[in-house]
Amino acid sequence: MINFNYNGIKNTLASFAVFNINLEINFSNKAIELVKLKKTDKVTKAKPKDYKTTLGGARINLIEKLNGDLVTYLFIEKNKIWEHNTWNMVVPVIIESKTKVIYQYTNGNFALEGSGTGLGSTRSILRYLKLHMDKGFNVSIIPKVIDNNLLHNFKFVDSDVDLDMLLKKSIDLILYRKNEFEWIYRQYKELLYELKIEK
Repeated sequence: MINFNYNGIKNTLASFAVFNINLEINFSNKAIELVKLKKTDKVTKAKPKDYKTTLGGARINLIEKLNGDLVTYLFIEKNKIWEHNTWNMVVPVIIESKTKVIYQYTNGNFALEGSGTGLGSTRSILRYLKLHMDKGFNVSIIPKVIDNNLLHNFKFVDSDVDLDMLLKKSIDLILYRKNEFEWIYRQYKELLYELKIEK
């Protein structure tokens, strides 16, 4: 059996005077430093980076190709903090009831305010859902208000935010009527009436 003795190794290496090696290692201090490091180091979770392949506004017509009942969530940002818009943006998420396949649209294309492309895209998706109803399928449309950070993290594959968490942490639009949400709710109801989804 080979016995490695620290002092013996140190003396052997130090005897190579040609190289002028100075070996002053204190193994016990290094071990203590490692233990301290393990106790005091905070483990921070890496920010999610792996984006999902979400659908853009141009892919609204994919609803035509779906067969079966649909559940549609319109997740509305609670705060107006998106960099390039003055509206509370909407993220539609459509689920095929039978297959459980989820179609998630990107943030930034849909809104329930204003008069531009955001509102136009929301009108279009609701129109396609109405056409799907006219084919005889059941379609549920559920607008919900959600924290911006949760909605932001939902677009990443490697975040811990999934659809179940969004549903647990959101509130139905009809129950959240603070400030601009009174207008958002009214606009939503007007679209339903205009498209004959609700009378």
